[in-house]
Amino acid sequence: MKMDNTVSILPIPGTLHQSIKIWRNGGYKNVTNTTKRLLEWWFIEEHELDNGIPFRFWEGQREAIEHLIYCYEVLQAKSLYELVRQLDVKVFIDPREDKWTKYAFKMATGSGKTIVMAMVIVWSYFNAQKEDKNKFSKNFVLIASNLIVLDRLLGDSANPTFFGGGVFKQYPFIPSEWISDFHVNVMSEDELPVHSKSGLIYLINWQKFIERDSKLEDNPVQVVLGSKPPNDLHPKTKLKDILANLKNILVINDEAHHVWDEELIWYKAIDSLHNHNSLMCQLDFSATPKDQDGNLFPHIIMDYNLGRAIEDNIVKRPKIAELRNVPEIASQKASERYKVQIDAGVAQWRKVWEVMIKAGKKPVLFIMAEDNKAADDVANYLENFSDLTHQILTIHSARTKGQIADKDLDMARKAAREIDSLDNPYRAIVSVLMLREGWDVRNVSVVVPLRSYSSKAKILPEQTLGRGLRRMWPEQTDLEEQLIVIEHPQFHNLIEEALKEQGVKAKFYSLDDVFALPELIQIDNEKLQYDIEIPILIGGLTHSITGLERLDFNCFDKKVFEYDSLLPNEIILQKVDMLTKKLESEEILEFPFANNPQVYIASITHAIIKATKIPGQFYKIAPIVKNYIINNLFDKTIELENIEALKKLNLPVVRKVIISSFIEEINKLVVVEETPILSMFLQKASEIKPFQSSVNTISVRKTILNKVPYSNELEKNFLIFLDHANDVKAFIKNETRTMNLKIPYVDHAGFLRNYIPDFVVKTPEMMLVVETKGRVDIDVAAKDAQTKRWTKIVSERTNEHWEFLRVNQCDFDGGGYNSIHDFLILASKQKH
Repeated sequence: MKMDNTVSILPIPGTLHQSIKIWRNGGYKNVTNTTKRLLEWWFIEEHELDNGIPFRFWEGQREAIEHLIYCYEVLQAKSLYELVRQLDVKVFIDPREDKWTKYAFKMATGSGKTIVMAMVIVWSYFNAQKEDKNKFSKNFVLIASNLIVLDRLLGDSANPTFFGGGVFKQYPFIPSEWISDFHVNVMSEDELPVHSKSGLIYLINWQKFIERDSKLEDNPVQVVLGSKPPNDLHPKTKLKDILANLKNILVINDEAHHVWDEELIWYKAIDSLHNHNSLMCQLDFSATPKDQDGNLFPHIIMDYNLGRAIEDNIVKRPKIAELRNVPEIASQKASERYKVQIDAGVAQWRKVWEVMIKAGKKPVLFIMAEDNKAADDVANYLENFSDLTHQILTIHSARTKGQIADKDLDMARKAAREIDSLDNPYRAIVSVLMLREGWDVRNVSVVVPLRSYSSKAKILPEQTLGRGLRRMWPEQTDLEEQLIVIEHPQFHNLIEEALKEQGVKAKFYSLDDVFALPELIQIDNEKLQYDIEIPILIGGLTHSITGLERLDFNCFDKKVFEYDSLLPNEIILQKVDMLTKKLESEEILEFPFANNPQVYIASITHAIIKATKIPGQFYKIAPIVKNYIINNLFDKTIELENIEALKKLNLPVVRKVIISSFIEEINKLVVVEETPILSMFLQKASEIKPFQSSVNTISVRKTILNKVPYSNELEKNFLIFLDHANDVKAFIKNETRTMNLKIPYVDHAGFLRNYIPDFVVKTPEMMLVVETKGRVDIDVAAKDAQTKRWTKIVSERTNEHWEFLRVNQCDFDGGGYNSIHDFLILASKQKH
């Protein structure tokens, strides 16, 4: 039975869910214009990364930033008490802990917390810049729970996260028209933050707040995780005071289940910022936002659990391999005591390796040992497997002085950060569960837990599964990735119960069935004669506000309405006797209208800006709207201050004409249809890299691929038709992983989008771009027109005949077609 993970069982997120859904569908009302622009940019407009792969923010990321904005801007809840009161929910509040604005986000491991943090920064930064610098902030302190988390957040020049602002360049956080306005200094804990007019992102390990005893020497775990907090913690006065001098800081706690205790030093540091009026708010992010007693934080406003993350296919799907009749081996050596589990893990890892390595990924085996002695023993045992020899990374939870050289410590951290790379030598990790925070690795595919579990310990699924939840191919949303967990003899009931808490129904499999072999799609070297080449056009349609310079009120039609013949509607109140039906009285009610010309012009202008997606252009558009209304709309010049004129202007038909006229004219100016440039390179089917597919596939003859994925029966049947059509020489299924042919077009709402046709087909006479269509939607005409334009330009530039063909399901199902030419004849008849 499938669990319902849509609505959280937690009181605040559960209550917020429906309100935010209504708010979203209603167009994000009661927020600043800056916030509305960001929400539209992030979640309505289309994006692609530098490599041409389409990009969309995940639903959980969208919900997280929406929950924050709704609570902070719409509800304006500056305390937990205020939030609970507005939502009318029952939550125990300790007034001693409810001192400042504080929200927590419960987000499953692998669901993209770092992306949300970057969204938060962009949202607050631009609102501080464009709206209210007292309500929002340009100064951000990101607190990490240990050095591995800090490494992940900071990144480096090769793999930047916040390093050099890299994450803001890597993903589409900032609307294109605002990129030049975004200036932040990113500083690490080794630097002291300095106040400046630019924004500041200060990344710090929480221990930077602590005065350390220089006489104490680090052990390896302290270097990686940081030292264990001393009993008597005192904030570093210098750093605390410097932060207090910054204005209105927004504090972000990553892996925030470490902030539960008021006695912790970073809590005291945040409290100090609050006391100095230097705190905007505190945001806590964690998959397990619980205190030491297992109680969830009371200030959780958003709950995106592991069950939802699995359902949304943004993390791997955990599959638990059951071990039956495992003998109890009495041995002091972990490798002998757990030999069955280890061998099973290696066997599953080898199955995964055989498939993944062909697709360019290196799967990693992750074994969690009981203690350091067991870890060493297991690692030594793994050396006996020829494909793992000298390729095992062992990480301990503690070492006594002298057992490992200082020079090896940085190597261990580096290896942990880079283990996904094919160039990294390690294929297996043996750990004592020390990397449960900050372990930002994607290639762990098999997990073998060997630790002693007990119901009292309440091991959470994130601590067991979290090492391998992150997807190898996060951009391939139709690919279901798997995480194999080898069952511990004491593990069955515990993980079943723990997963249930996270909205996941545990599934147990036999060793033979646990790994579902994914379909590997690749070039068939025996079919190279079916290669297809596509010219690459650069440009075509662009969105640029520079065209607004040509907008003039004289561009529009003149004398649209006759002033004297346009009468406002009268709203009449009639009183009728219910028994006699006799009219007793009539009264003309006041017509509701904007009786202030400034309010009217502002209302019309905002509607135009929203429809044409040109935020920040109010002061450019409003005067043109005003001049148009005064001079051109009617058959005579009018005065806006005239009450009669305002009543006429408030008529729905008049408002509609003004807004639609401006939308049409502005779209002509800002959506630029430029002549594309023909690249000197060709997109060749023979250069498609191997990729995996979880959808249905079919083997067909006239394509260079070994198999072709399809998403519906129409596509499947059309593939079969193409394979048998007597005039088809070759074809290729077009998608981002194959030919990546994209046609830019403008949708019905004015957004610039990319359209990906289904097929490219080669015939003796021509090349065809073919789209199969089950349902003709509102944007089909725009897509067709731009694809025809693409084929026309390509034909002219290459001297090769290209055409576009749309095959509707209703025509295809009629049958009787033996060639692709038959559909061209049908299309020609339908056109005429």
